[in-house]
Amino acid sequence: MIPNGEISNILNTVGPKMLFLFVGTALACAALIYLFRQKDGDGGKNTGVRPAGMPKMPAHAGFPQPKAGGLRQLDTISLSPETQKKRAEALEIAKQGRLTDAAIMLESVNLQREAIDILEANGLLDDAAAMLMRMNRPNRAAVVYERNKRFEHAAAYFLRAKLVDDAKRCCKQIKEFSIALSTELAVLFAEAGDNQSALRLLAGINDKTRIMKVVREKFAYADLAQFLDFPAARQLLLQSLVLTDVEHMLQNMPQDAQSPLSRATLWVTESKKCEWLTPIFAYIGDKRGVASGFADKLSAELCNAYSDYILSADGKYFEHNKTAIEWAARSFHDAMRMLPAAKIYERLKKTTLAGKCWAIAGHSQNALNHLSSPEGDLSLAGIYQRELNKMGRFATDQKPLAEHERDALVRLFFNIDPDTEKNRELSPFSIAS
Repeated sequence: MIPNGEISNILNTVGPKMLFLFVGTALACAALIYLFRQKDGDGGKNTGVRPAGMPKMPAHAGFPQPKAGGLRQLDTISLSPETQKKRAEALEIAKQGRLTDAAIMLESVNLQREAIDILEANGLLDDAAAMLMRMNRPNRAAVVYERNKRFEHAAAYFLRAKLVDDAKRCCKQIKEFSIALSTELAVLFAEAGDNQSALRLLAGINDKTRIMKVVREKFAYADLAQFLDFPAARQLLLQSLVLTDVEHMLQNMPQDAQSPLSRATLWVTESKKCEWLTPIFAYIGDKRGVASGFADKLSAELCNAYSDYILSADGKYFEHNKTAIEWAARSFHDAMRMLPAAKIYERLKKTTLAGKCWAIAGHSQNALNHLSSPEGDLSLAGIYQRELNKMGRFATDQKPLAEHERDALVRLFFNIDPDTEKNRELSPFSIAS
């Protein structure tokens, strides 16, 4: 503490003017401190912590600056003197109209952004895209093209970047698809994993060969099965399919609201390729009701063509597909397609079943020959002969059976020797089962 006497001496020494100056200086300092705190926020103490939700203040060199003449003004801030010199030289070349040379010079010192700006601003989009591809940036090349309404190129580069939705957006802006463009985009869509778009583009130019190439190379059989839901697609492609294509489509059938069996019915009916019935019956499997319902939808012409195909098939094919062929015979039998059933049973060496089906089909001589053979059923042959006599028919007759005659034979074969028929119920090929 300073004694009161000393304070009086000091005041007397400095005088009133010096005292006023001292007090004024102190007040000014206090005002400056107060204003500084107000600037930091509500006059409170500055703790150095940002209020919640406020962004960090960037350093001065990071402030975004507007472009001048297509160039970013701050690109030179951290450049070496040599690079700045090269940049200045490139800009001078650009002013002379040598835009490509200027862009290459900028690229050589890693100033690709400025180079691309120069090229795009002057309509040299292909050069800009080439530079971006050297940087492995196909997506940015696509953006440059789309921004300048070059939608064909934009779609292609988006697909190279595997950006399928962006490519589709650009495709919607393309007014006309040439053969070359459709082919190029189809290949790129397939490589990007969008096989459906690839198939549609190629179908638009009727390129069946490339469609099947895409399907087989990409194993896009689920996409093909869906694509064939369109009548125009079936008309275009069905004749180009081979048996293995059908097998792969059945094995990879997409799960949706449409019945796979409806699809298969359309394929075989419209193509008239009876050989496709073997993989279809294999796909249906041992679902007896489903199989007979499918057989019932087939034309008599197609069923007969299939049975003739099986009769003439080589041994290797027959043995490899024997189970499916048995299911086909049983399905025709259940659907009352007796003539094709009889032929296939004959190839399967199911003699008695073949005889029954020949009989109901109205081929009496064939029926008696099978039933009375050593592998047939001689007693059944006698009963059948007596039934023919009741009808006033001879074995050599080739007349089709009347409806009441056919119904009589169906009842006959279902009711002959109940004990024997009961024992046959376990067999999938028994007419009584």
